[in-house]
Amino acid sequence: MRYLVTVFWAILLSNTAVFIISAVDGVTFNAVLATAFGVVITIFIALLDTLNQDMGINDVAQEK
Repeated sequence: MRYLVTVFWAILLSNTAVFIISAVDGVTFNAVLATAFGVVITIFIALLDTLNQDMGINDVAQEK
């Protein structure tokens, strides 16, 4: 479920960022590029999550 939410927000925020940057630069908005960028961000976040689990970072003692 958390990856589904990550995909949603990554695509939404990357589309927003690409839209704003393209509007400032005066070029046409490319939705395919923006969505692909969101997918790349999601893959990067999933890899970071996997690395954190392998290194035991998520096992740090949490306050109760």
